[in-house]
Amino acid sequence: MASTQGGDDAPQDKPATQLPPANDQAVDESDDEDGEFVELQKTMSQKRRAAKESPESRLHKAFPFPYSPNIRPLTISDYKSCVELENAAFPNPEHRASPEKFEYRLTTCPELSLGLFCTVVPDQAKGWEIETLATANPVETDRSNKAVSVLLAHIVSTKCRGEVITDSDMDYPKDWRKLGGKSTNVGHQESGRTIALHSLAVSPKLQGCGLGITLVKAYLQQMNNSGLADRVSLICQDYLVSYYERFGFTHVGKSKAQFGGGGWHDMTFKFSGPPKTPF
Repeated sequence: MASTQGGDDAPQDKPATQLPPANDQAVDESDDEDGEFVELQKTMSQKRRAAKESPESRLHKAFPFPYSPNIRPLTISDYKSCVELENAAFPNPEHRASPEKFEYRLTTCPELSLGLFCTVVPDQAKGWEIETLATANPVETDRSNKAVSVLLAHIVSTKCRGEVITDSDMDYPKDWRKLGGKSTNVGHQESGRTIALHSLAVSPKLQGCGLGITLVKAYLQQMNNSGLADRVSLICQDYLVSYYERFGFTHVGKSKAQFGGGGWHDMTFKFSGPPKTPF
């Protein structure tokens, strides 16, 4: 799953202006109509310029301080930031992972999750706001500048036994703390060879800056090289099928999963395997 917002900015045809018949009205409004046309042209031009703006340019504008990204595995210490990011990135509450699921997944199999962070020095970021700033962890406890590591995007996953994700894979055992790491018929399956990608979330304030692309590519490479699984699978809504196909995912078809009301599509990416070491 991923949270992206899109829209068709193509301009709509404006009906041709019809001149009123002679003596039909005392005031000539053609100047007003010309003004409306000029404003429409300006709006269309602004939208075209925005569409041509590169992700790098958007990223530069999004940060009033040097942007230093850091991609690393998530841990349970990132739990609160993941919850905040998930809530912001998914407008539909039914499509969000619950706080309990994050706690379970980041405790049980944190090696399958990845986060994109940036270092923020509070004195350099006055007036800058993002959903995960308040929950960010210190970079180092004794740093004099009080720098914190802020989560901007995350991927959170478990493993499953099938090749596509089911509702059981989306769930978690409610008594997992008592299980001592033992697998049940729901949630993470340690012996599974499929990574079940549950959440790809990017801060809404940074969508369109290329962070999701950067994180997905890094994730697929790291998981492939780890040898932990044969594939990564996910479910997404139909408007995101083409987005994941750009990374090499195959559209398997409509999913049987009914999580969040259903309507999902199965996507799978097969790993080529870790690079072979020459003799």
